[in-house]
Amino acid sequence: MRDASTTRRGFLAAAGATLFAGCSGLDSLSGESRETIRSYRLSEMVDDESGPVVVESVPVDIERARLAETRQRVSELLETLPMPLGPDAVPNGHVRQRLVDAAGDASESVDQARTARTRLAAFRSLRDARARARYAAAGWAFADGTATRADARAAYRRAASDAQTLRAAHRYVGADPVDATLVHARIERNLDRVRRDREPSVYSGPDSLLAVAEWGEHAETARALVSDSRYLSERLASSLPDDAGTVETRLANAAESLEAALRRRRSDLPPEPTEHSLELPFRLRYELRDAAESSVRRVAETPGPASAVLAATRGFANFSAYDRVRERIEDGERFRVDDAAGVRTVRSEALDAIRAALDENPRPGLARPVLADAATAVSFTDDALARYRGEVRPERLDDEIRRYTTAAARARSTPAACRRVLDALGI
Repeated sequence: MRDASTTRRGFLAAAGATLFAGCSGLDSLSGESRETIRSYRLSEMVDDESGPVVVESVPVDIERARLAETRQRVSELLETLPMPLGPDAVPNGHVRQRLVDAAGDASESVDQARTARTRLAAFRSLRDARARARYAAAGWAFADGTATRADARAAYRRAASDAQTLRAAHRYVGADPVDATLVHARIERNLDRVRRDREPSVYSGPDSLLAVAEWGEHAETARALVSDSRYLSERLASSLPDDAGTVETRLANAAESLEAALRRRRSDLPPEPTEHSLELPFRLRYELRDAAESSVRRVAETPGPASAVLAATRGFANFSAYDRVRERIEDGERFRVDDAAGVRTVRSEALDAIRAALDENPRPGLARPVLADAATAVSFTDDALARYRGEVRPERLDDEIRRYTTAAARARSTPAACRRVLDALGI
């Protein structure tokens, strides 16, 4: 079996060979069809739904008071700015616009939180709002002479220390293994993100206004991740009976057995075709096989047993999706569409598959992270369709068809993947 890096190199080599091969490669990619699709037919098929059809949630009650508290934090940060921020306050127009944009991003995220479909989505939007508001506030504080980069770095170090303390004291309390997995996985990932992201992406001079703004945003993100993790842990504990124990051993054992099963699954993958192509069937097969092969590594690299269980759920869904698409390819399917009706069909199949998988799953909460990813892929593809202008050749839509097709394949594979994980959890 070839590893994923070998597969990637083969794909890139094939891409280069095709592009430099002359008429045969380019004709097959761009000259197969003289029929075109009017772009308005693509944009009109996109639903008016606000966001993905499935979004992530968490099985604890996130209180309205908690959301209001976070909104207040955003307001307090933005109120430190002398708005409107003019050239007298920040003479450099580019720098000034960066601060204004950050403040605008914060306000937009607050608005998104108000219309979010789940409390968790609102929770995350408000975290983004905090970070962007702090960017603007920290930048202005530097301009005003009341803050330095050292202040922002110190704030981050305090948050990182709090994250380390919280992780060391974390107990995997829970009564239901699935609910516990969903909450503890989010806590694991939040705290691991603080641990890993030691430096912001500073693109400015080390002691410039924008560098201080970036450090401020970085510190606020870390602070929010720690605060959100502590809150979720407390909300989960408060929902449990006093005599509730921990599920850590159960999750760890399940994660270990699932990783071993994925390794066996990887070793059983059939040989890859020796030919390489930029045609849609090959690209579909390449993408899904690469995702499947990467599953073992993704499980092994998770920050804890709860995250490993969720990563394994994605892994089994990826393997099954690969099998589904590979069998269709071997049966001769080319996946190419000829008109707008064909695009609509592929898109509808993806949406129907996502909705059906959620309804059919014995534990929808376990399926929701995978299905939310698939739904996000559909929304992203919808946006891509809406950007087309004029007449569009069907061949130009290969990327969109690929994303819709992989979303549908992953969704259809999710119920079986979840049953495999539930078995490992002893449910």
